[in-house]
Amino acid sequence: MTSQALEVQGIPIAYEVRGEGMPILLIHGWSADRQYLLADLEPVFDEHPGWRRIYLDLPGHGSTAAPGWLSTEDQMLSVVRGFIEAAAPRGRLAIAGSSYGGRLAVGLVRLIPGRLAGAGLLVPAISAPDGSLDPADVCVLFRDPSVFGDLAPDEEWMPDTLVVHERWMVDEIRAHDMPAYRRADYEFLSRLEGNLDATGVVGRPGPAFDRPSLILAGRQDSTVGYRAAWTLLDEFPRATYAVLDMAGHQLGRIERPGPFRELVGDWLERMVVNERGPRRQA
Repeated sequence: MTSQALEVQGIPIAYEVRGEGMPILLIHGWSADRQYLLADLEPVFDEHPGWRRIYLDLPGHGSTAAPGWLSTEDQMLSVVRGFIEAAAPRGRLAIAGSSYGGRLAVGLVRLIPGRLAGAGLLVPAISAPDGSLDPADVCVLFRDPSVFGDLAPDEEWMPDTLVVHERWMVDEIRAHDMPAYRRADYEFLSRLEGNLDATGVVGRPGPAFDRPSLILAGRQDSTVGYRAAWTLLDEFPRATYAVLDMAGHQLGRIERPGPFRELVGDWLERMVVNERGPRRQA
């Protein structure tokens, strides 16, 4: 489906919708856009129909411009909450966020828990108690420099980020991730990064969220790590928590696609049962 736009707080938010059924909002990560989430998640939804998938571009990312007044994480959460109220105004919906989007998803769980059927946190950028990220050390398990012989200067992060080196991974990142990285509003992102306040909504633990959830992390994630996500377990008593070996921040269609699809699919099924009850045997 082609891109649409919804105006929220004066910002035309670009988004697209796939499928029919219970709404689920998919929130991408820092400096990216919705395209890589489409590539990661649509194969899962092909096997789990019945979901109306809403993929947005956050302000300063993809096709959504960032206004000059937007500078704090709580403001960003307010914009996303306003988008939810416009795009899915009634009934329950699910949310899933990847990386920074997972961080925002945690904030939404604390702001609007009663509206949510569940939450998926995919390699979430969760802070340690001091407000900093807690990444794992760089760890490449299978190194092959020949894979990266034609990297552009802004692609030189790949060899130390990918835990296993295979050429097709470079091609996938170029197809679905690099276009967004090259058009992101980095002046805005610098302003926002300077205001990731540990005293804001994301920095304050909330009450237990008693809905099916998924917390999925990479054991070798040298971008956001996995340890801080563990601290969410008391707040998410119905979460499946999985930390996968041979996986870093590209966990999804690139790193460990099989377990990724199984775990996300299991989360979708758990939400269906929770909302509608178990299937009755004939």
